Amino acid sequence: MYLFGRLAKRPHKRKIGTVNQPADDMASGSSPTESSVYEYYPIKPRYPTSDSDPKDGINRKVFVRQNIDEWSSKKTNKKQVDLFILALARLQKLDPKERISYFQIAGIHGQPFARWDDPSPEPMKNGYCFHSHVIFPIWHRPYVFLFEHVLYDIMVNDIIPQFPEDRQDGWREQAESWRLPFWDWARNGRVPDLAKYPTITVPKPEGGTVRIDNPLFQFRMPTDQPMRSEGVGTENTWQDDAEQEDYKNFGNAIGTSRWPDEDDQNPNSEGWRHGVVNNRKVADAFNSHEGYNDKNHGPAAEMVYRLLTVPMDYTTFASTNPTSKDQNVEEDLNIEYIHNNIHGWAGDAGHMGNVPVAAFDPLFFLHHCNIDRLFAIWQALNPDKWLDNVHGDNATIRDSHGKEQAVNDQTPLQPFRKDEDGSYWSPEGVRHTPNLGYSYPELPRWDAQYRQQDGALDQVAFQKSIISTVNTYYGVSRDLALDPKAPVPEGVAAIDGGLQVSDFAFSIRFLKYALGGQPFWVKLYLAQEEGVQTPITDLIAEVYNFSQKPELDGAVVCGNCTDGQKAKVKSTAYIPITPVLFKLARSGRKLKSLSRDEVLEYIRKRAYWRVFKHGKELPRYDVEKLDLEIIGSSNDTKVFEDPTKPPAFENFKKEPTITGGADGALDPELKQPKIEPPAPQPKRPKANLPLYGSLRFPRILKADSVILLESSSVDLSTPDSKIDMTQISIKDANDDTIFHISIRRGQGEIIFNSKLDGSWGEEERIPIGSRFENEEGATILIHDQGNGYEVSIDWVHALWFAKRADGRTAQSIWYGLGDKQGTSTLSEDLEVRTYPSMKALFLQKHSHEEEK
Repeated sequence: MYLFGRLAKRPHKRKIGTVNQPADDMASGSSPTESSVYEYYPIKPRYPTSDSDPKDGINRKVFVRQNIDEWSSKKTNKKQVDLFILALARLQKLDPKERISYFQIAGIHGQPFARWDDPSPEPMKNGYCFHSHVIFPIWHRPYVFLFEHVLYDIMVNDIIPQFPEDRQDGWREQAESWRLPFWDWARNGRVPDLAKYPTITVPKPEGGTVRIDNPLFQFRMPTDQPMRSEGVGTENTWQDDAEQEDYKNFGNAIGTSRWPDEDDQNPNSEGWRHGVVNNRKVADAFNSHEGYNDKNHGPAAEMVYRLLTVPMDYTTFASTNPTSKDQNVEEDLNIEYIHNNIHGWAGDAGHMGNVPVAAFDPLFFLHHCNIDRLFAIWQALNPDKWLDNVHGDNATIRDSHGKEQAVNDQTPLQPFRKDEDGSYWSPEGVRHTPNLGYSYPELPRWDAQYRQQDGALDQVAFQKSIISTVNTYYGVSRDLALDPKAPVPEGVAAIDGGLQVSDFAFSIRFLKYALGGQPFWVKLYLAQEEGVQTPITDLIAEVYNFSQKPELDGAVVCGNCTDGQKAKVKSTAYIPITPVLFKLARSGRKLKSLSRDEVLEYIRKRAYWRVFKHGKELPRYDVEKLDLEIIGSSNDTKVFEDPTKPPAFENFKKEPTITGGADGALDPELKQPKIEPPAPQPKRPKANLPLYGSLRFPRILKADSVILLESSSVDLSTPDSKIDMTQISIKDANDDTIFHISIRRGQGEIIFNSKLDGSWGEEERIPIGSRFENEEGATILIHDQGNGYEVSIDWVHALWFAKRADGRTAQSIWYGLGDKQGTSTLSEDLEVRTYPSMKALFLQKHSHEEEK
């Protein structure tokens, strides 16, 4: 069927690059030499064939990316919607090893930390994606552009040619004008209609329709194999028991998850493996904040409103990374923290909420298309603000080769190529979206109403139109202040053409990597009754730390994260709470007015905050690690009846009486109790060893050390395969097998051996007999006794095996089958633990049982 055909070759000819190009040349994006061939994948803009004059520059006419719900609901766009779904479904079916497969494009954002469109043989020394850096919105622009470009290629080269020839022109015309839609979560705090359901109807080329798996609902591995088969999910391979709740083994997943329930977060559960999508919980997360539930938009709308109307420079706008250690409270406002919250609200413990795998959720690109839109709107309102005065942590970045690059308008944006020579796109190259062949509904620069007589853009008229849209779409506090049906609270003053309001907010600052890079939530509450905590109804705002661990299996995968961790970089956010205060004042809920003194006293008695990780409240001793700052602030805000006039924000200042930290509140009755941290527990290193997987031990295992293997099932049925070998190999630093176990059901025996310097030794055999009789699982214990290994099965001695090579120590373990078409005697994943001694094993085993 057409969804599964091979992608046709791209029509334009690509120039040749080189496989042997030096790393430094690759990093700079210079032209390749002629030694050996490599075809790059250039991302090029597309323009309308008419009414788009290159002489108009950034004011030329281009096609528009549209709001996904509005676009998909119009019958006139049906062909475009069908093409989008068909192309995305086709992309997701491509082999993960193909460069332009969905898997590889999603992997650019994080795992499997592999090079993309880069022939360099060097291993990755730093991931591609940038967070907590001024490059953040700039880098994601060509990333979304690449995704759009690949889908268009599939439309014209793979989908449309399968339709009858006399209908292809109509389909091709729709493809040419199609641009990736955006998800405006600030106006629609729920999953887009197109992404709601697991199946969707599409046309068949020969006529009629068919229902297919909805590619916007979930991504599933086209091989039907877990993501670890392609290198995803090896993060945190070894874990201590105390850290098990932090471990989300995305490598076990075949399908993506969105808000999985607690049981489905178990990496070995069927729900986690196949993916759980709870779209209802996405809507709940967006709309569960006090003060917004009766509005047609949640807190994201007011965040966006401030982002687009509070004056700031680009470095403040772009990143959660503070521009200075003593920056003003209004400088805590930025696009990245809003972006982070959307990841948390849309994904939680699922893929979307975790940096290394976020892009596998199909919502990712719709979300980032909207981030790009907000970036473009901000640019149109601030056309002269750019990468000027970049300093401190933002002055450099590390590229994929680990090389430090200065941040300026020519910094290479790896891995995105702009031409057949392999040159990278740069910040200046992607600065203006019309130069990439697209724009957004709010930004029709080519429209006649915004042209002066000399053909130049009428900047004043253009910006007034944008402000009118911003006020209408996102001005929650403006709507509340100017509501003609509601009484004007005390503390709100009339001015010429509008009102002046005392505006209040909380700045939130914390160490981004204090918990090792793990994501967490900081939640803000206002108690409805003094001294009484009711978190479900008290919640008014929250901030998500969208982060990742800087290292993977002991190797740095995010050099910029490592630098940030060493520098103790903080994340910043600015949460306006005036919409909440308006509702409280008008509902008569003990806030009598919006006068400054009244509000400050109300907040001081009722504000509290807590930190959550994986749905669990962190104790105060963990919160203290964050160097958490909750800084109350106020300003004088003017809003106007004229929708083309932006609000005016003046006199920002910190409010010491509503400023706190790790104690969790201002009023003593609401503070988080301070308890002593538990005594350190003995570490029990633990990991999952998948079939055909290998695992390096966390430390060299010396004499008296123990390896404990636990299988969750046993299958002793006689196999069909002639070669029946369930194999476990202990290997040294030279990858020699110093100890080998082979379970052979067909022969009824267990074989022990070693393979040194490429040669197998003499086999030692024992009958399977009564061993492995429990179908619910088995335990294999390997104890290094110095001159040999004692093996026990289900805690019963099985064999003593004399070592055959002095001085060689166990450094890794491998698990596999002699015949890949066969089945294993043991479970598909083995749980592996290591202990420094037999005494440590029994002490910790006894302690663990007592804890239970």
